[in-house]
Amino acid sequence: MEPSGTRGSSPRHRASRFGALTFLAGVLVSALVPAAPARAGIPDRCTVPDAYLKFPAMLDRTEALIGRKGPVRILVIGAEPSQAAMGVEPPLERALEQRLPGISIHVSEARSAGLADDDFEQLRTMVAAREPDLVIWQVGVRDALALNDLGEFESTLDEASAWVEGRGLDLVLVDPPFVPQVAHERIYVPYVGEIGEKSVADGVPVLRRYAAMQYWNIEREKRRSPLSEFTAKQPCMTELLAEAISRASRKTAKK
Repeated sequence: MEPSGTRGSSPRHRASRFGALTFLAGVLVSALVPAAPARAGIPDRCTVPDAYLKFPAMLDRTEALIGRKGPVRILVIGAEPSQAAMGVEPPLERALEQRLPGISIHVSEARSAGLADDDFEQLRTMVAAREPDLVIWQVGVRDALALNDLGEFESTLDEASAWVEGRGLDLVLVDPPFVPQVAHERIYVPYVGEIGEKSVADGVPVLRRYAAMQYWNIEREKRRSPLSEFTAKQPCMTELLAEAISRASRKTAKK
């Protein structure tokens, strides 16, 4: 049974839904089939298939700033509470500066304002105030929990990515998490599919959090390890995000 408010059956929406389902099928297959582990830079405990760390496009503005040894300002929308609130350097700053020596990284974080449309409004305000070079948007969790209309969600992603691109900024989307042994876990699936389709159709970089966490859980189940092994990997997402960003903002990543 689909969430209430699911989009209609126009040709455009049918094509989008087919693309989203195709993307999700690929996520499941890639999680089940053994793949080459990520290259050096990822701690052993955080290993995922290397494909999960490859964006479909480079982060051009970020790459240009790194080439000039200039500072990079990053805005994270939908961030979870971090040590930054206690005056401690955000973990993403540390992880990126370790991979990009000599480059100063400045991270600003903002909690989700609500649904994707609310976050987009907040994004516009914060871009004007913080003037970031790279926007990281963790999107889809609250829309899934609220069973927000998928057509509206897709339209918001389209509008937001065009708005960010129109200002010459880089954008990375982070899809919802995979949460094993939770009754409502499947509500995330349609939104993960929509975000994945945005990446496939328009080349928008996406950190595949859902796929990475699903992969970890499948590997855990193969070993019949306790769920605590899975939950201990939560800090790994910062490492994966930093690694994917650094690869997509260096000319060496193109080789």
